[in-house]
Amino acid sequence: MLEKIYYWLHKKTSLPGEEEEYSSGFWQYKVRDIALELSKGLSFPKLLEIGCGEGLFLNRAKKELKNYELIGLDIWKDILLKAKTRLEDKGVNLIQADACFLPFKDNSFDVVVCINVFFNLPSEEIFYQSLSEILRVCKKEKFIIFDVRNKLNPLLYIKYKLAKYYDETVKNLPLRTYSPQKVISYLKEKGHKIIEKRYIGFPYNKFSPIIILKVKK
Repeated sequence: MLEKIYYWLHKKTSLPGEEEEYSSGFWQYKVRDIALELSKGLSFPKLLEIGCGEGLFLNRAKKELKNYELIGLDIWKDILLKAKTRLEDKGVNLIQADACFLPFKDNSFDVVVCINVFFNLPSEEIFYQSLSEILRVCKKEKFIIFDVRNKLNPLLYIKYKLAKYYDETVKNLPLRTYSPQKVISYLKEKGHKIIEKRYIGFPYNKFSPIIILKVKK
């Protein structure tokens, strides 16, 4: 019964055309919406999305981010095929690669976006390795935008503990949360500046279940 209710709500809160996608859902959409807003305002930039999935963010970005060169990257071949179908003839380059070993030179992109991804990683070590790579390929004085699921939120902890009972797609995923302060401290130690923080969910503060960061390299 719990599983049926979850999938009914998931379908109802997904955008038309995204209902059956792995990356769809209300919170995922909210994260994409804010990331898109934070990506705006640059002239002729190169934007890389890491973990682009079925291309839901890039599909909107192509419509709303005029004069942006868009590149999507994901480690899963099958999901990239879905992105290719969704973005066909839209001029978006898609690449299969691992976020821990990005196939780009240093300082290659004006904006690097990585959203709805890090809670799926198997370890905190891989998270920081991926984050280091994201920073490496971002140009100096430019931006990275990413989200973390917040370890300080007790409701999120309960949700993730129960998720295997109602969501078939996450049974083999770690559903990892992170300490926002630890992440922010890491970025500051590396000499990067937090430009903006956005909170999603209840409560709307440092205990929010999802926190989005815009960071200037």
